Amino acid sequence: MKKIYLVLFTLFLSLIFINHVDAATANISVSSSKTRVIVGDNVTITIKISSSANLGSWDFTVVPSSNLTLVKRSDGFDGFKVADNGGAATKSRTYTFVFKAKSSGTGSVKINVNEVYEMTNDDTTPKMTVKTNSTRFTIMTQAQIEASYSKNNYLSKLEVEGQTLTPEFNKDTLEYNLDLEHGTKSINVIANPEDSKASIDGDGEITLSQGMNNIKIVVTAENGSTRIYKINANVKELDPINITLEGKNYSVIREKQFLPIVNSSYQEQIIQIDDKDVPAYYSSITGFTLVALKDDIGNINLYIYKDGNYIFYNEFNFNQLSIYLLDMDTSLIPNGYTEKEIMIGDKSVTGYVREGYEFPIIYALNIETGEKNLYKYDSKENTLQRVESFESSKESLYFNIILGSFGFTAVSYLFFINLLSKKNKQQREFLEKTMQMNISDIKMNKDLCDELYKNTILSKKQLKQKKKEDKKLEKTKKKEEKIMKRQQKKSKNNKDEMADL
Repeated sequence: MKKIYLVLFTLFLSLIFINHVDAATANISVSSSKTRVIVGDNVTITIKISSSANLGSWDFTVVPSSNLTLVKRSDGFDGFKVADNGGAATKSRTYTFVFKAKSSGTGSVKINVNEVYEMTNDDTTPKMTVKTNSTRFTIMTQAQIEASYSKNNYLSKLEVEGQTLTPEFNKDTLEYNLDLEHGTKSINVIANPEDSKASIDGDGEITLSQGMNNIKIVVTAENGSTRIYKINANVKELDPINITLEGKNYSVIREKQFLPIVNSSYQEQIIQIDDKDVPAYYSSITGFTLVALKDDIGNINLYIYKDGNYIFYNEFNFNQLSIYLLDMDTSLIPNGYTEKEIMIGDKSVTGYVREGYEFPIIYALNIETGEKNLYKYDSKENTLQRVESFESSKESLYFNIILGSFGFTAVSYLFFINLLSKKNKQQREFLEKTMQMNISDIKMNKDLCDELYKNTILSKKQLKQKKKEDKKLEKTKKKEEKIMKRQQKKSKNNKDEMADL
């Protein structure tokens, strides 16, 4: 019996001993915010110490790979050593370290543990067993990352629901034909990429118009390269209106919903072409009647229609300004400007440029006012500004020369009168000749200005402005004539007085 008690007592002591000897376990986990980092970018490393028991204190070191530079850490301390303590209610704590990737390769962060202690109820702090892990990630340059992207931009499937493409689909064949019955309004295009990382644009429900419809399915690979598949879907048209312009075949659009959008100053109407109803636009401001033509690959554009003739309608929109590009009136081309093809948006048009000047000039009709103007085009901001009138500048020059000449004459006359009262006859004659030469110079300046003015082509507004300035000039002349008469009369009186002397 005593032996049994002894065994039980020994077992009890063993259990107590084990309970004190087997310390609790702490875990220090390391994780990364990214699996792939670009050289020069930052990566955040999260370090968490945790345990089912209360944590008393801990001391460990964060060890990054040589291609990482420490930027900051969440606790505000510097360096890689973490020395902290908890308490009776602390079972976990988290730290974040931000590193910058310096060079390509494999980035890693691991933990070197010095010691972790448990906080017990009896105020003892036994050393804890610690388990740790590490984190690894790839560091690459932008060029290396882009080089790793997939280049596959092929389709694995292309079909039109309920229809048959010609020829049969092959990923290397980029163009297909499809004939559809009259009245077909839409088709459903089904396309699947060969690579799941590629994207597709242009599939799904496609609205159709009568005649040829050019459908593009664009496949974009992960690396950004594209491949375009085309479906030429021809909807049979009953009794079409076909025309030929500059050797190309077109058909007139006869369904209103397929007319391109146009400036709001145009109104919808129905006109007759070949005794058939055709939807159109008309503006009383421009006087243009616009119809839509479709080419043999399905592109639809507006044309000016008049007496059976078609002219391409070249409209451009700049914020609240809409213009129609005109052929340049050569008489309006400013000196020093030469013809050159320029780009407005994605269209090539004829403009005029001058060396040393940034903005080319175009000639256009303001669709909302009906006025024709020269415009300066700013390609960077895609804006237009009316060109300041060159003729107005010449008128101003004309006026300033005349006004300045009369002013100079008036001042000179007063000066000469003062001298005349003091000089002898020979000197008076010399001064009078000088004054006549000044008057002759004024006439020459006036003749020169008249010649410049005759060579200038003025718009209606500028003619009105010229009339106003002519009236002002006439008033100025009359004032100057009155001054001259008074001065001449005074001069004569001075002469008479000198003669009497």
